[in-house]
Amino acid sequence: MHSAIVLGGGVGKRFNSKVPKIMHTLGEKPIIYHLWDTLQTVDGIEEVILVTSPQIAELLPDNANVVIQDEPLGTAHAAFLGASVAKNENVIIVNADIPLVRKETFSTMVESSYSRLIAVTRFPFESDFGRVRFVDGLLRQIVEVSDLRDRREKEIPFVNTGVYKARKEDIVNGFPLLGKSNAKKEYYITDLFNLLAEDKGVHVLLFEDWSQFLGINTRQDLARVLHVYKQRLLERIMEAATIVDPESTYVGENVKVGKDTIILPNTTLLGSTEIGEDCVIGPNVEIRDCVIGNKCEIKFSVLEEATLEDSVVVGPFARIRPGTYLKSSARIGNFVEIKKSVVGRRTKINHLSYVGDAEVGEDTNIGAGTITCNYDGYNKNLTTIGNRVFIGSDTILVAPVELEDDSFTAAGSVITEKVPKYALGIGRAMQVNKEGWVLKYRKKKEMNQ
Repeated sequence: MHSAIVLGGGVGKRFNSKVPKIMHTLGEKPIIYHLWDTLQTVDGIEEVILVTSPQIAELLPDNANVVIQDEPLGTAHAAFLGASVAKNENVIIVNADIPLVRKETFSTMVESSYSRLIAVTRFPFESDFGRVRFVDGLLRQIVEVSDLRDRREKEIPFVNTGVYKARKEDIVNGFPLLGKSNAKKEYYITDLFNLLAEDKGVHVLLFEDWSQFLGINTRQDLARVLHVYKQRLLERIMEAATIVDPESTYVGENVKVGKDTIILPNTTLLGSTEIGEDCVIGPNVEIRDCVIGNKCEIKFSVLEEATLEDSVVVGPFARIRPGTYLKSSARIGNFVEIKKSVVGRRTKINHLSYVGDAEVGEDTNIGAGTITCNYDGYNKNLTTIGNRVFIGSDTILVAPVELEDDSFTAAGSVITEKVPKYALGIGRAMQVNKEGWVLKYRKKKEMNQ
């Protein structure tokens, strides 16, 4: 078994931020959480140790296995602190600012029969990663980019990824032998592995997928890494669903999308959202933590913490808020807001309405401009609307109130009492026409000017 040590004690000065670099968000979670989550899924890794500064430690959850590096003395010092408390004799060490390292890469390191390893890759562009010299698969030297002396060294194609494997004793016993005669006056883990290379031998593993080792030192780097991360997630979705414009589409890592669903441009799917088969989602849609059935259509709308059964249509320009449950074949139209309500099968709310804290039955039609007045200043109250109810346009339903099955309301009504089955609820004043009023009004205005 192995222990994994994540080195996350750096301050990230180039981020120019009040927030520590590795606590900035990549996707939907902080940078350091990506490695933490990945490493916990790797067979052969028993524990994950996060070596961080006191400031970062305060931001991590209580269940994190944290070792505090009180002073920023470098990566070798951080590795030493982690190895000193590790349970296992074999340790995997990784820098916290390379969050996209694949599970398969760590598995390869763990399963290797070699006790001491360094992972290297080749970037297709110039980088500030240290260069690696090796012969016949054995490490000769790692040179930090800040310590490169000439052009010839800078042209070495192999870079140090920041992923290592060693024996616990290599780290604990080797650290006291290090100096810090480098540009940053820190204890480098690269110097430690250079010593191991001379003393015991370190094998080199070359990984062709360079994108997983992209590091984050600046906000520009964060954007580059986010692009790679996003592409990975989209590729997973596109194994069964169609994404029309990947460049304008964002999908979170826990999102699931069913077969033959089509995702149109400018769509964002977040959280634990699950979308069924044969849906059309978008354009211009944001969905978070929703469960959506098969054959649904959603466009130009925002949905959060809602459930949609099959064949539901939402949009354009609808807002579906937490606690909403839309049953099969319900239709929610333009400029409709629904919150914490159940809407029955085949019910239509097509225009300009607010439905909150309500239970709406089947085959009901809610006219344009209908509002449920669910809040009385102290409590949220329930509106109950039965099956086959017809709500006239511009009706105000003052909760708590009930409209029984097959009831109607007249347009422009304020409904404050129960409307019985088959009844028409009318709650409006009688119309009065004042003949000639406009002429008198205009004359009065003209005299006052």
